[in-house]
Amino acid sequence: MKSILDPTFRYTPSVQTDIRKTFARIRREQRGIEARVTPRADETLHNNVLPILPRRQAAPASSR
Repeated sequence: MKSILDPTFRYTPSVQTDIRKTFARIRREQRGIEARVTPRADETLHNNVLPILPRRQAAPASSR
């Protein structure tokens, strides 16, 4: 986000803005970021699945 002190900052009066277009642009940008960051579904499947290990048998109780 640009600072108001940045020389390239241009003030836009609220009357001249379209909030729907602004939110649509932000959503597009977020989808683009998520597409680059989020791995594909088949990649996450292999990374998150752990093998099921066989259960240990309980040791038999010793008779006293």
